[in-house]
Amino acid sequence: MFARIQRAAEQIRHFRGDVGRIVSGRWWRWSTLWTNASVWTNAMYRWDRGGYLLFGSAWTAVRPLNFPVFLAFRAMGARGDIHYKADIDEGLLILHPDLGVVVSAAAVIGKNVVLTGGNCLGRRAGATDEPYIIGDDVQFGANATVIGPVTIGDRVTVGAGAVLLSNASDDAVLVGVPAKPTK
Repeated sequence: MFARIQRAAEQIRHFRGDVGRIVSGRWWRWSTLWTNASVWTNAMYRWDRGGYLLFGSAWTAVRPLNFPVFLAFRAMGARGDIHYKADIDEGLLILHPDLGVVVSAAAVIGKNVVLTGGNCLGRRAGATDEPYIIGDDVQFGANATVIGPVTIGDRVTVGAGAVLLSNASDDAVLVGVPAKPTK
């Protein structure tokens, strides 16, 4: 039970890392931070993920009791749909979350990932249960889509409107439909 509590509490540390990315070392951003929709989208995901890590599969039964909390997050501007089973490390930065961000349960995402409005990270219908993996320091342009299962390396940039259907190696810049590395 202690391990579950520890893993759930780790979401607080991850949220602090998320907020740190939003503030980006500029002290004056703290004054308006709590009106930022990205903060509330991250907070809602971290709350949901923490509950899942604490309660396990029972979270689906306990989750409806959190409706007032989720309603408050939505009222403050949380617009993303990030599944609580998605495993996202700290430093998640969501730019323009009002345009919508969707992350499915099969995601395993590294540190310092940037999602931009309109991103959809999911997997093909009928795909295996294997997760799709996104490395550290990956950036997604507006409306970029990942249809997995795929593995994306570290420091990858997926251009705006790109549709990624296959694996990407480290340091790649991908554009187009389907997304291909630039030269």
